[in-house]
Amino acid sequence: MSPPEPSNAGEAVVPETGFAERIRQLPEGTILKGVFFGLVALSVAMVGFDLKSIVEERRADPFVNPAREPVTMPRPAPGDQVRPYLPQTRPVSPDRDGVPRRQPPRSFEEAEPVRFRALNDETISMEGTIVPGSAGEFERFLQDNEFAAGTEVLLHSPGGSVADAMSMARQIREHEFNTRIATEGYCASSCPLVFASGVERHAGKKAWIGVHQIYAMKGADALGSLSDGFDQAQRVSAEAQALLIDFGVDPRVWIHAMETPKNQLYLFTPEELADYHLVTDAPDTDASETAAARQ
Repeated sequence: MSPPEPSNAGEAVVPETGFAERIRQLPEGTILKGVFFGLVALSVAMVGFDLKSIVEERRADPFVNPAREPVTMPRPAPGDQVRPYLPQTRPVSPDRDGVPRRQPPRSFEEAEPVRFRALNDETISMEGTIVPGSAGEFERFLQDNEFAAGTEVLLHSPGGSVADAMSMARQIREHEFNTRIATEGYCASSCPLVFASGVERHAGKKAWIGVHQIYAMKGADALGSLSDGFDQAQRVSAEAQALLIDFGVDPRVWIHAMETPKNQLYLFTPEELADYHLVTDAPDTDASETAAARQ
């Protein structure tokens, strides 16, 4: 005789709800897979957010992705002289409406190396980015064209290769040329080394002249890759300062360069240009200095 079945009398029976029933009927491991794919989706979303932040940060950095049109910014004043470095464009002052200008304004492209043009028998235009090999191009230009001592080199450049800039500077001094930066002209980074080589050096009152630390350019930089790091940077900076002294320019010009990060520019005031002997006379506003800017 079988034992009696246990009695459930008095116990309340709770019926399974539809949700609980569906959960029970799911294949084994479904819930764990769902949790896993949810975590994957969350990770992808977080990576996407981080990438978006990086892109926005790069767009906000004028050195990484500089604007390609002229950028209006206030003129430097004592104690307020650091501005963004814009290697592919140039700054303009807020009151530039009264200044002769290019139509349309020209910007500096990474692929546009410095160009040398004879505007007349007494004026050379040197405009564009100084790239590795620019010094050799300048030497060939001088061999193909005859210019007398006192010829004026009109500069408009965001700089570039320091080694090439120093080589061109030596060639300018050897030929006893003068240098000039026009009103609203731009001479940045290594360009002031070229400007300093002129026997006579003139700049418009609203010329933008500034320096910053040396850095390795994209591709093959004329200084090498700077793989030797700080030692090589020190050597090049010392050479630049010695060159300025040879030209009669105060080496404090390059001290400001060493103190200023590569994505910024220390702009000299007219008073500093005179005090450091970077110009040989007071900054002027002669309209003739804009001849190349109208080309």
